[in-house]
Amino acid sequence: MAQTRPNRKVHDWSSLHQDIVDSIAKRIVSRADLIAFAAVCKAWRSAAIKEYFTSRSTLKSPVLMIQAKNKEKGTLTPEFYNSSKSTWSKGTFHKLGLLAPKKTKQSFYSSLGWLVAVSADLKVDLLHPLSHDQIELPDINKVRNHHQQQSFSGVPYEFIASKFVLSSSPSWTCDYIVTVIYRILGGWGFWRPGEDEWTSVGRNIMDLAYYKGQFYAVDFDGNIMVCEIAEPEQPKMRIVVPKVPMEPRCASVDQSLYLVESQGVLLVVLRLRQWFSSTTEFRVFNVPLEGCGKCWCHWSDLQVKNLGDSTLFLGRHNSSFSIECKKNKNFVCLGNSICFTLDFCECLALTNGDMDASYFVFNMTDGKIKPCLGKRLNLRAPYLWIQAPF
Repeated sequence: MAQTRPNRKVHDWSSLHQDIVDSIAKRIVSRADLIAFAAVCKAWRSAAIKEYFTSRSTLKSPVLMIQAKNKEKGTLTPEFYNSSKSTWSKGTFHKLGLLAPKKTKQSFYSSLGWLVAVSADLKVDLLHPLSHDQIELPDINKVRNHHQQQSFSGVPYEFIASKFVLSSSPSWTCDYIVTVIYRILGGWGFWRPGEDEWTSVGRNIMDLAYYKGQFYAVDFDGNIMVCEIAEPEQPKMRIVVPKVPMEPRCASVDQSLYLVESQGVLLVVLRLRQWFSSTTEFRVFNVPLEGCGKCWCHWSDLQVKNLGDSTLFLGRHNSSFSIECKKNKNFVCLGNSICFTLDFCECLALTNGDMDASYFVFNMTDGKIKPCLGKRLNLRAPYLWIQAPF
């Protein structure tokens, strides 16, 4: 005769007193455990978010997001992976149960811990991976420049934007600005809360960074400019530092420039690679903003040979950022290095489409580049760093 199991009482964990929930959250060490804790219910998520934004450095290393291909449906699904020392040093990933966007056709970008999703219908949303907050932005083709608005027609949604950069995190303030760099159409644009369209600016740029209350951009000639956007009807760009030293243009060398703040200083990073091949070198320079207007002839005096305790994070779909490794002891990097993902042309160069490396590390001391191994990734799908706290 089959034995019947005694009835077990199902606990309503959401009814726990909030003080108890907060106390449990404070005792969680692992970020993966904290994210699992947040998935229980709304009250527990609230406690997890509060703890995450005010807590220890062990929770504040970057997260890697990839888009894994669903072989059955033929779609791409975002997956998030922990970048702690314990997982990466073993060559493995620890998958995190973060936000799973509902739409299947989206291109993702990240800035200051938020995701920006551009959908096939040209809708744009800010998404928070942990809190699941969502902020609707104007459609990507709704711009003040109506001539440019018409030019969006026929451009695949994945190729409209190359990067989004936030001035401040919406987690902390309602006074923020979202900027976008257009990939194929050229130029860039910006949006403020309360506006119903993007303001486009015609000048082509490689990268943007928000530094000490202003946006700075670097163009394809190496000019560093300040973006004056206080008046949306008349946005201006003014060159403040001319001509970052670049290699002579030739068919065999491709060059990219990044702007990134590190330990309170604005840096410009030159990335060199062979055309349709892999990255070979990085050069880092201080941006001499205090001498705005002068012609800088001695860039060699401004070259940074040692980043000290800092590691820079560069990627084709995330805004550039820096972390101090001593404050992030749970992360695998040891400072004086640059973590980077492959850019668009490098992905195209890998004809097999797959590689056992998620990102690479350039060592500033010896100039060597090390692939960091992990889950087999499809390099043709965008993947990016998410800056913590998110």
